[in-house]
Amino acid sequence: MRTALRSGFRVLLSLLPFSTAFAFEVTDLSTPESFIVDEETGNYFISNINGGPADKDNNGFITQLDPSGKVVRLKFIDSTKGGPLHAPKGMTVVGKILYVTDIDHVKGYDKNSGMLAHDIDLTEFNATFLNDLTHDAKGNLYVSDTLSEFIARIDPNQHHRVSIVAKGPQLGRPNGLNMHPKTNQLVMVSLGSGKVAEVTPQGALKPLIGQTFKNLDGIDFDSAGNLYFSSFTGGQIYKITLDGKLSLFQENLKTPADINIDRKNNLLLVPSFEGNKAFTIPLK
Repeated sequence: MRTALRSGFRVLLSLLPFSTAFAFEVTDLSTPESFIVDEETGNYFISNINGGPADKDNNGFITQLDPSGKVVRLKFIDSTKGGPLHAPKGMTVVGKILYVTDIDHVKGYDKNSGMLAHDIDLTEFNATFLNDLTHDAKGNLYVSDTLSEFIARIDPNQHHRVSIVAKGPQLGRPNGLNMHPKTNQLVMVSLGSGKVAEVTPQGALKPLIGQTFKNLDGIDFDSAGNLYFSSFTGGQIYKITLDGKLSLFQENLKTPADINIDRKNNLLLVPSFEGNKAFTIPLK
């Protein structure tokens, strides 16, 4: 334990009886924004902005954890892996590629070597603050731009062709994205208007709940189809059950950003943006 503390990382493991779920925490990160799991390997990835979220300062990096939550490499991916990495935010894994947003580009890295494999330039779409990423069953990527207020689709099978799914102030500064496991529709939460809604193929919004919330950030579904989403400045995580019941799942958190769920281990993955740490919460 002393060695782990001297190296700057602390991983806390607590086994839960009658469950495969476990909790862990990683400290001494640098403005962590997104925390995901690779379902194939069980490895975890944490994006570190390491500065201003819109600054092209070339010092962002991605941390890799093993399936137990131990830090394997603090800077598994950084600017030495094939090109600049400024302010990495949302991430998703498709096959062997770890995709990550970086202000006005989406980068694709080999998830095993960390080397850059794809660099998708969205400046022609006036991208200014690419934020979250998710993908559908066909491997199509969906990316939100919070400041330019659009959601785009990227088709890896068509040379990463980019098209706009939805655009305009009705999106309310879109932030977190994920795919609804029951309807296979894209679902978003908005930072500005606090909406939780499905995004139809025509780009319209279908609210999942009438209530709005404060500065929403991340969104994901557990294995039963329950929806979880985070309020960045409010410090809360909410839950909506399959039958539409809303509850406060967690509160008094420090800037929970792009949350995700490890469905195999039944864990909620929470990056604390201003807390410079990431931790998990077992789902009951």
